Amino acid sequence: MNKTLMIGITAATATAMFGVAGPANAFTFGTNGISFDTDQQINFNLVSSNGAFQSTLKIFEVLEGGALQEQAVLYEEVRASDDGSKNGYRATVGNAIQMVNDTFTFLATKVYTLGLVSTYKGNSAGTVYTTSTLNYTGLQRAVFGSTGGQEGIALPGASSLVAGNPFNGPVAIAFEDIKWAGADGDFNDFVVSAEAVPEPLTMGGLALGAAGLAAARRARKRRTTEA
Repeated sequence: MNKTLMIGITAATATAMFGVAGPANAFTFGTNGISFDTDQQINFNLVSSNGAFQSTLKIFEVLEGGALQEQAVLYEEVRASDDGSKNGYRATVGNAIQMVNDTFTFLATKVYTLGLVSTYKGNSAGTVYTTSTLNYTGLQRAVFGSTGGQEGIALPGASSLVAGNPFNGPVAIAFEDIKWAGADGDFNDFVVSAEAVPEPLTMGGLALGAAGLAAARRARKRRTTEA
């Protein structure tokens, strides 16, 4: 094989491998909090909302001392459900739910939590957080599943679903919206998926890798034709 062609293929392969490399930064994404070592953009997508509560999903920064500072609203229910109690009080985007933001950039080294703020018939029903220590008596009120396609996560073993990796694909974050003890624990009251947005360098690496391989194939084809 021509030396120039070999160099081209090797470079393209290396670029492609570099492009799909996993995240270099350390991160926490679960019931102990959300934080990244570098600024990281996360895409959110509503999976489902069920229940009689009218809820708003927000992002809070956890300040030193445990105080919370609201940073963004992701999804907001303008009413409790699309059509009363039908279909388990289901609410969907464009009907009972308004999407306010579907992307948020988590700043490096800061600590965040998601909070589901709920009301019932105009009265506060409290807030539950993905960070368990922020909840009433430290109860776990969110689980982190491995996929974002689920409409709820069955309770058997749910308490072990305490963290996910948004760099490996969508992570389902499913809430139990009752803050006190005695909730049904179905973890299907409000479910979103979260996935890391690839860094521009990563996407560029993939594109360059593909372009390099294509160029190598063209060069090989030309040499075959000339021969």
